[in-house]
Amino acid sequence: MLIREDTTKRDLLFALPFAGLALGAIGYGAFEIVVSGPPSWTLVIALVAGVIICGPFQMRVGRHPESPLVGVTLVMLAIHPRDHSHLLDVCIWTFGVAISQAIARRDLLQTLYATGVSSAGAFAFVAIGLGLGGTTGWAALGLLVGTAAYYGLVVLVELARQRLRPASDRAFGVSAVSPSRIGLVVLIVAATAALMSSLDSTVIPWLEGDPRANRTRFLLLLTASVFYMLAQRQRYADTERRLSAIVDAAVELPRESGGGLAAALQDRAEAIVQADRVELRDEGPGRNEIGAEVAVEADSGRYVVASRRIGGAPFTREDERALATLAHVASEAARMQDEVHVLERRANSDALTGLPNYGAFQEALVDANENRPYHEGIALLFIDLDNFKKLNDTFGHRAGDELLRAIAGRLQSAAGGGGFVSRVGGDEFVVILSGLVSLEQAREAADRIVEAVSQPLELEGQDLRPAVSAGLAFSSHRELDAQALVEDADRAMLKVKRSRRDGAAEGSSVGISSHRSSRTNDIVARAIREGRLSLAFQPIVSLDEGRIWAFEALVRYVDPELGPISPPSLVARAKSLGLMNELTEQVVTKALDAAEKFRRLEPGIACITVNLELGQISDAELGPFIREASLAHPEISLCIELNERSLRAATDELRRDAEEMQAAGVTIALDDYGSEDSSVGALVHFPMDILKIDKSLINDLDDVRQREVLKALQGFGDKLGYTMVVEGIETPAMVGVMTEIGVRNAQGYHFGRPLSLPLTMDRIRRWGSRASID
Repeated sequence: MLIREDTTKRDLLFALPFAGLALGAIGYGAFEIVVSGPPSWTLVIALVAGVIICGPFQMRVGRHPESPLVGVTLVMLAIHPRDHSHLLDVCIWTFGVAISQAIARRDLLQTLYATGVSSAGAFAFVAIGLGLGGTTGWAALGLLVGTAAYYGLVVLVELARQRLRPASDRAFGVSAVSPSRIGLVVLIVAATAALMSSLDSTVIPWLEGDPRANRTRFLLLLTASVFYMLAQRQRYADTERRLSAIVDAAVELPRESGGGLAAALQDRAEAIVQADRVELRDEGPGRNEIGAEVAVEADSGRYVVASRRIGGAPFTREDERALATLAHVASEAARMQDEVHVLERRANSDALTGLPNYGAFQEALVDANENRPYHEGIALLFIDLDNFKKLNDTFGHRAGDELLRAIAGRLQSAAGGGGFVSRVGGDEFVVILSGLVSLEQAREAADRIVEAVSQPLELEGQDLRPAVSAGLAFSSHRELDAQALVEDADRAMLKVKRSRRDGAAEGSSVGISSHRSSRTNDIVARAIREGRLSLAFQPIVSLDEGRIWAFEALVRYVDPELGPISPPSLVARAKSLGLMNELTEQVVTKALDAAEKFRRLEPGIACITVNLELGQISDAELGPFIREASLAHPEISLCIELNERSLRAATDELRRDAEEMQAAGVTIALDDYGSEDSSVGALVHFPMDILKIDKSLINDLDDVRQREVLKALQGFGDKLGYTMVVEGIETPAMVGVMTEIGVRNAQGYHFGRPLSLPLTMDRIRRWGSRASID
């Protein structure tokens, strides 16, 4: 708002001298006509009418849509009657320009400013034309140079006005003006002026055989009519473009909602009415603005307001109608979306508690199961109120309803943003917990929720401590049938309820579905022992050369019954079962075999990386196996990736084991550097060859601090001979930033998601080592 007010003041001060010039020219012309009388009223009327008629035709002096527009009314000064003074001609012409600008702009100051700038240019046109034309009158050279002076002055004045504005509020700058476009405008206008002058002074007298023949009025009106037809053609094309854009907006706006609808409305309005700024605000349009009332959010009575037309042209009535149409379409879209949301809430909500009902719960469970990240688990907490029927019989149904509402509120509060709470029966509730990594985390969340629900409350004037039975089922992988979670949680809840009846348990408690956990453990153990694990491969690329030089091998397992088991869950269960070394041996063996196949197809890809636990590099665990596996594949560079967090437990013995690995030709990478509280000590105290930067360190590359950290780490790696690889590169824009700051190696979805061995082989056959195949 302060910028806008400052701009308005500067524009006012800048416009005043030109407004004064316009008033002076109009006043002088009026005085001369009233006192001395015009030599020809019909000629005066023809000149003024011609200016008004051709006023709507304008041409842009740049290819950019923000470049300014200029008119062609100057051609009306091309013919100078012998019985007129040049000064009076310009003053009469200025009067016509003032009327034309008033019709277009509907703002007195802006009208006088534009008229004053035009009249200043017209005076330059006449002065230069007289000086160069000499006794020959409006000679071709005089017309050309005078026309150039006119448009040069008009454009320079407008550029100066923009320059005086704050940088953030300028409509355009010098870069928006094209010299070739200005030259084209000058040639068109000068050629038209020369043609008019030649027709008036030479051609028409020769055709009529009378040197005194005068058809000046006819030529003025004919030329103005030609430009008016061109203006109407422009208007038709603009109307067609605007109508097409409005139709597109009418199709696309209803697809947006909330803040997205408001942003889409602003973007569409800016493009259609070609405004410098469109905003939603509480007050209506002010001076030099257009607007319409709109209701796209919860509150109504707001306005969509367009400020200042790009290029300096005034808003038209068509602009106002287009903006009003867009506002109406957006308002109707918001209204229909609200009605749909109300109906959906009624259909999917429990009338008593306001929680989602059983149908909504089923949809949410399927969504949580199918759309969770591959490495995240979900859990289902099934809660049943104990002795609810007895409470109803004792205190009445009103008290029971009050208790249910209180329990619903406590569940929502305790679950927070990470849980979906639903009432699925009379006294039964469920909570879907997402974003989990382990059963222990799910158990902690369930205990916290049940404890919050069981706090004392006052009901019908008496203190009451609700007691609940709860069952928890945890899933670390995507379920083929999400309903199995409900069955397991319900089974665990019933077991708790039975134990309470038998006197084995008191108060609220949570039962854990051991059936699900033990079944998954058996499946993981069988997969490892029978060699059923598979690998996915993600490329690591050189940004300098645009090629793949390594693949990271990632463990995968898809069970025929349970479906895919997430890698974190697979690793966690392998650890708990004591099978971590067997899992790693299988991964390393399969990764090296795959790397040999990659190298045969593309010799430049001769490195494979595998994730290891720090302790596995010791001789007591997998140290000898890793070294022997590396020596058995001399053409392949085996790289073991050690998580940076695990290096905090590194001992001198493990450091010596790492050095032995390097001596045997094994490359060591420090993985996930930059996540959480990474230590600088890990960079200097542990042997390594590759430094892999975690994607959390590039989550906001607009932040100059992140860029500088990456630059520093790249410089650090260059000096110490480390290869730095930045993970999480997902877009071409991120690639551009990495290249700009000097990063030379990267990994991420932009270059390829992890693919199975057959698909990776197919990629190499088709594209070779090419880094990006988008």
